Amino acid sequence: MSCDTPQLLVIMPVFNEQASVPTVIDEWFSVLDREVGNFTLLAINDGSTDDTGAILQSMASELGTRLQIINRPNRGHGQSCIEGYRIAVEQNIPFLLQIDSDGQSDPRYFARFWELRHQFDVTYGKRTRQDGFRRILASTVLRSLLRLLAGVDCVDANVPYRLMNASACAEGIHRVPSDVFLANIALAVILRKNPAIRHGQVPIGFPPRHGGEPSVPFLKFAAKGIELFSQLKKAGITL
Repeated sequence: MSCDTPQLLVIMPVFNEQASVPTVIDEWFSVLDREVGNFTLLAINDGSTDDTGAILQSMASELGTRLQIINRPNRGHGQSCIEGYRIAVEQNIPFLLQIDSDGQSDPRYFARFWELRHQFDVTYGKRTRQDGFRRILASTVLRSLLRLLAGVDCVDANVPYRLMNASACAEGIHRVPSDVFLANIALAVILRKNPAIRHGQVPIGFPPRHGGEPSVPFLKFAAKGIELFSQLKKAGITL
């Protein structure tokens, strides 16, 4: 690792979040400056059709090279995350943090994650959800399905707030197929099945979104649940 390599790559998938992304980036930069210093925030603009792209470019001109942007056609939230994870591994960045761009990943909890970075290989946020009963139900159903289909108990396999040791998790990251849209869930299961991976969690609040739309609206959860088995099978992680 060169002296110019950041200690932390923050991966933030973005899709049609013009209402929230300026505040989210400003808040995170303030906390990351204080807690880390040497970091890069990578915003992956996943085919936004609103003014998100223009806002990101404007902020990059103000914030400098610590805000990097990838613009690409829409491939989904999970694959955006995996793309960022792989960049961290390829560039030998020691730690990677995934957050969302909708204001639900509150940076006030980050200091505790960073304190635990040498104690655990992957530290997940354990959500106290404040974004509605339907989202709580979706998380509960997902946890039960993973117990049934993959034989693992992931407290919150789809949480968008997680800190990982890039080298420790590299093998699992590379195992996720490029066409698995539930990539975050697949990776959580792969890591959970690996006895060498040390798992931690930090309690976090999870408020309602600042704006925009969820990447998977609640009414589509049933259809996504039906596809979950084939997705896990493709990743080679079913029972």
